[in-house]
Amino acid sequence: MKYPLPLRIIHWLSALIIIALIVLGAYMTPFSMDNVEHSESLYFWHKSFGILAFIVVILRLLYRSKANLPALPEDMPSHEKLAAKLVHKALYVLMVLVPVLGYIQSCVYPYSSGVHFFGMLLPEIFFDSQKIFDVVNIIHKTLAYSLLALVIIHALGAIKHRLFDKENDVFKRIL
Repeated sequence: MKYPLPLRIIHWLSALIIIALIVLGAYMTPFSMDNVEHSESLYFWHKSFGILAFIVVILRLLYRSKANLPALPEDMPSHEKLAAKLVHKALYVLMVLVPVLGYIQSCVYPYSSGVHFFGMLLPEIFFDSQKIFDVVNIIHKTLAYSLLALVIIHALGAIKHRLFDKENDVFKRIL
């Protein structure tokens, strides 16, 4: 049994957006205010796609809660089932936390020009604070790289099943 088509589309869209966001985030952070025009453009796109990633994951969670999802294969080893469940839960937690922290980070940054979602200015619900920004900035980056690590583990697990465990090929369910 495959995942429903909307979930498969959202899965691959999420993967594309998340990987692009992490690459863009790693690329843009070394830029200082010396290159303001370039830097602001990168941050604008990072914030916009970060909000989009958040919206997509919320839609994904809502759809998952009502969808008939395929169970893991019965003959799959119990330690692999446990690993899959833990990685999936951690992925969802981080897919929600990372953009929320990014939004908070943008709100509290004292020199922020606001949080824009593809040109639409969003409300800033927090006050400017360099100290809070510094803490949230570290947490946001750390969790983003943790999310990347989990995405890699998730992909490697799917590839392992595809190549070596033909009877437990869970990868084909998401294609």
